[in-house]
Amino acid sequence: MINILLLIIVTSSYTSVMGQAQETPSKNNTMVISINGSFIKDALTSVHNDTIPQYLKLSENEINEALKDLPGWVILDGKLHKTFTFVDFSTLFEFMYQVADASQKLNHHPNMTSTWNILTLDYDTWSLGHVISGLDVKAVRTIEKLYQDGNYADIGS
Repeated sequence: MINILLLIIVTSSYTSVMGQAQETPSKNNTMVISINGSFIKDALTSVHNDTIPQYLKLSENEINEALKDLPGWVILDGKLHKTFTFVDFSTLFEFMYQVADASQKLNHHPNMTSTWNILTLDYDTWSLGHVISGLDVKAVRTIEKLYQDGNYADIGS
């Protein structure tokens, strides 16, 4: 899947920079095409920016509104923060795995710290300068749903 996506991106990039390419015939009747690396970078950035949703810093009011539906989540040190307590380490680790899997799918990863049965998650968007964005709220909602659906709330306190 990644190879196909890379091929599509490279093909799209190649096509968009062809106008800036320099063709040189070689000795064996093949064509050597030289493309400036910055053109490829610009084309890849363009593809990336067109396919990745643009998340913006949320206002304090937007954050507070989102927190109304997210039990236990608070703002701490400029991050969305929550501490979860589990019945034991195995249960904590099971949930951590689910957080990791969801984070990979969202391509947005929390800072996680844990002890025997306590897990702390912190979310901010580093690419915007470590602020709280819509992506953080989306991730927190996903994690909170995993927590509620897994009935962890019934076993932790």
